[in-house]
Amino acid sequence: MLVINQSGKAPVNGIELYYETFGDEQNPTILLIMGLDAQCVIYGENVIEPLVEAGFYVIRFDNRDIGLSTWMNETWHRSRPYSLEDMAKDSVGLLNFLQIEKAHIVGVSMGGMIAQHIAIDFPEKVLSLTSIMSSGYTLNPKVASKLTHKLLMKLIPFLIKRIYIKNKYSNHKISVGSYVATYRLLRGKRFEFDESYFRQVFTESIERRKGQNPRARYQQFCAIVASGSRLKKLHQIKAPTLVIHGTADPLVSPKHAEIYAPLIPNSKLLMVEGMGHELPKGALAEVLPEIIRHLSKIIS
Repeated sequence: MLVINQSGKAPVNGIELYYETFGDEQNPTILLIMGLDAQCVIYGENVIEPLVEAGFYVIRFDNRDIGLSTWMNETWHRSRPYSLEDMAKDSVGLLNFLQIEKAHIVGVSMGGMIAQHIAIDFPEKVLSLTSIMSSGYTLNPKVASKLTHKLLMKLIPFLIKRIYIKNKYSNHKISVGSYVATYRLLRGKRFEFDESYFRQVFTESIERRKGQNPRARYQQFCAIVASGSRLKKLHQIKAPTLVIHGTADPLVSPKHAEIYAPLIPNSKLLMVEGMGHELPKGALAEVLPEIIRHLSKIIS
């Protein structure tokens, strides 16, 4: 069972971020950044306990617009969305609030994109970078297989700034069942889907915490689009970097990892056979030892 050392809301960057810490604060710090429309509790016991046992002080938190952190619905507008750069400043602000000089930055999906921005813009805060199932440029037309998809990727930034289209992504049903079904679709081909785990996680997220912001998915996606490409900036990353991606990821093509990982100096690419856009227990058995080895090589 997870034992929370400290929790609260940190005033950072004009908002409040809810955070929780685990382990001995004298140990090297890991900051876990979650992805699109996902609360921090998805980083569960099966992720955090092995990291704490390996000798790390672990922080998880809700990004803006999600969970117990500030929801931006009152001030947000598609013509002036916040960006991943803003969310990177949120993360750094949390480290500063907790008086942490440097940390290992670990991000999943959109969290990996935020982590990349931290490594680019705040190198003094970063011991290492781990970017999981992420991208250097989500709308990269080179990743799309069909001409229509390539054109759509180029049009998306124009469309979302000017046109609001009601759809299942921006107006989706908020329920435990709908989120479990979504994550079932994101699974890969090799590892068993742990429905009971996800049902427990989303019951806590939706029914016991503040709830799920129905606009988070769309507003955070707009942040991804507003930030554009990092491909020409990735060479600026000085921190040792581990890029992890599943070969069966149905949401963020593994081609993204193959494109952006070589652009980061001192980086290693780990492709996990059959893993989709989630970290099931079977995949964690392969991924966590690699992450721990990666972090343990760096002297804080």
